[in-house]
Amino acid sequence: MSHRDGVNDPPFFAFNQDAATEILTSTGSDVNKYRSAMQGKDALYKARRENGTAKAPPGISQQIFELIPQANDEEVLKALGQNRVGKENAAVEFAKTSIIQRTWPRLRSIATLYILALSIPISVWGGLLLVVAHVLKGHRLIGWPLNLRSNTRQGYHPTAIVTGARMTKGLHLCRHLHKAGWRVVLVDYDRWWMQGSRLSSCCAAFHTVVDPEQDPIGYFKAISKLARQERAKLYVPVSAPTTAIYDSLTQDVLPKDCVCWTLPPHLTGLLDDKTAFTDLCNKIGLQVPRCFRVESAQEVRDLNASPQKLGNKKYLLKSIPYDPAHRADLFTLPSKAEALDRYLDVIQISQQRPWIVQEYLDGEELSTYAVAYKGKVLAYADNEASLSCLSYGHIESKEIWTWVQKFCKETSCSGQLCFDYMRNSANGQLYSIECNPRTSTVITEFHDHPGLAEAFTNPDKVQDTIRPLNDSPPVYWFWNEIATLVTTGDFKDWWKTVSTGVDATFDPSDPLPFFGLHYMQIPVLLLRNVWTGRPWKKIDLCIGKVVELGGD
Repeated sequence: MSHRDGVNDPPFFAFNQDAATEILTSTGSDVNKYRSAMQGKDALYKARRENGTAKAPPGISQQIFELIPQANDEEVLKALGQNRVGKENAAVEFAKTSIIQRTWPRLRSIATLYILALSIPISVWGGLLLVVAHVLKGHRLIGWPLNLRSNTRQGYHPTAIVTGARMTKGLHLCRHLHKAGWRVVLVDYDRWWMQGSRLSSCCAAFHTVVDPEQDPIGYFKAISKLARQERAKLYVPVSAPTTAIYDSLTQDVLPKDCVCWTLPPHLTGLLDDKTAFTDLCNKIGLQVPRCFRVESAQEVRDLNASPQKLGNKKYLLKSIPYDPAHRADLFTLPSKAEALDRYLDVIQISQQRPWIVQEYLDGEELSTYAVAYKGKVLAYADNEASLSCLSYGHIESKEIWTWVQKFCKETSCSGQLCFDYMRNSANGQLYSIECNPRTSTVITEFHDHPGLAEAFTNPDKVQDTIRPLNDSPPVYWFWNEIATLVTTGDFKDWWKTVSTGVDATFDPSDPLPFFGLHYMQIPVLLLRNVWTGRPWKKIDLCIGKVVELGGD
């Protein structure tokens, strides 16, 4: 999180692994020493820019160092490079697919479009009944009659830019900020013009910009122009895994009076790297599973052939950069050499696309979302999780809360963070398996909380950590639950979910985004797939996309 006030950001807005290592091992949280270390790094990066030794990753112009000074950082350049290589590898893999291999995804897309069409009457009539009931109870619809379409209506309302509202978590942020009196402007990439959230009565304006993975310089310039054009005072990016590093870099192009709610670029790149995150937690004294970084297939084979090096334990092979196609594979070591070779043939491991061999933990999976400011946790929520979680309810784990508190305090970070955990059934201990330095869908647990926006708009005034309400119903995605009912036949479990919870997208006072997601956003994505034939695994209503090979 950064406030561009015309001077260098204070030390808690920047993070460097070398400086942090020195501080954490010698003086704990000595802010003066931390500031000195970071100023030394800033001088080094400036010298590199001036003498031309800073090198942008392939496919990214050297102009990025002039436009975005914070891009000249080891962790940032590594993250940018990994994203570029990942996209190139995905394009190569897709090019190898045959016409027959592209036919099945097309047929699946056509069949799914047909099923969506059949569901329209249920959604429309059910939605209308809920809206009418909402109005009859004396409630009004969000934004009506107050519709903050400009700063000149209904008096002055400061403007907040929110990106990534195609995802449910982005829509929830829009609603929170709108209810707090802010004029909300949505921004997303050109290919997401059809997102359902643009229909929300919380949305004062909607803009599309070029995808940063296609044109980083064009993206930064567009965001800079929009922020000034809309006179934005707040910038809250809701990032996809592959674009979080770009969103963190926008701090350098926003107006001086616009507060940017992201972690600093260096910390974003570091936390997105699972092995770097593990090293940092070990230095802080927080429990994480043992791991090995591998940058070639041979390194994996060597580990597989040395069970004593693995401590005769089971390990997971996971991609460090986000990989939607293989994130659910759960391939474990040690394994038979033949099985390992077959798996290595279908994945890409290199110095530019490293993987992690992480100790396998069997037990309960948990997740958290936190908004931090100067090392203080302003908002916090947790939940029982799964690899593809589509149900969220706060559990208030004191152990996780203590973990998150210590991490934020030791790093003095400001921004949004998501941590994933495993409670090892073997010893009952809690381990953090990774950090996602961006907004988490766990934010939906605040859906009925009246004060979450305060954490973003007035962080200095938040005294007590904002948590989900004690009686807040859990959230789910209705049509995902219908699919679960059809595949499992467990009506009792289905009824318990839908009768005690609320749909994450549908709000009787703001109903249009629900219909836009299911009958505009997803259908357009499926129609694109009919055209491209790109292999896909599932429709994820939570993040509003069709999970395709090489997706974001």
